[in-house]
Amino acid sequence: MRKIKRFKIAPRQKEILRKLMRGGSLLRQAGFTTAGEVAAYILHAFSQLNAGVVYEFNQDAHWELDDKNTVHKEMFTAAAVTLGTDIVTWFDQEQALGPQRAIVAGTIVLEFLKNAILFVGDLIHEQAEKEEYDTADLQFVYLPPFGTAAVPKLLRESVLLEKELADKTLPLLLEKLNSSKIDVAFRQEGTDTLLSPRYTVVFLVPWQKMRKKGKK
Repeated sequence: MRKIKRFKIAPRQKEILRKLMRGGSLLRQAGFTTAGEVAAYILHAFSQLNAGVVYEFNQDAHWELDDKNTVHKEMFTAAAVTLGTDIVTWFDQEQALGPQRAIVAGTIVLEFLKNAILFVGDLIHEQAEKEEYDTADLQFVYLPPFGTAAVPKLLRESVLLEKELADKTLPLLLEKLNSSKIDVAFRQEGTDTLLSPRYTVVFLVPWQKMRKKGKK
């Protein structure tokens, strides 16, 4: 298994600040009066991260993910990425301060999650390139509830497995990945499958043979 139990991402403070500043009066309604206050708030949220990932390359689809083998018949990497439990506690505390504060805090957390996914995606792409393969777009098996926050394009326009197939596949993937190594677990709430910590994603990255230069 190829895994990084804990890893660091860049805070991308200025990028997140620019996104929040486009919200107009939202920041004032959330209790912020200056850009400096918001920047410090982003860094404080960043200090609550304890990001973790487990990922593994599945060659020749030897994992039986579903009885019809419709998930992937080729090579792919599966990954589970989490931001940890402290950021969940922080968000819940901020959410209690009002709906505007919840939007700001949620937007920051989802930007962190996007950056963590991109970090892991780049690692997988580099691994594929060494084997003379390309990687296709991420296919998400699980995304957390977004709430009212502004959702990054990567998550908002993501390719998501059909719910019935995702629900069947998710427990198998978590078992294969040994997700308990990063303290990720799932539970059923009615017809919904939820992962904890809350800000956790599970996705697949298909590999495809690299095209030779000059060929289409």
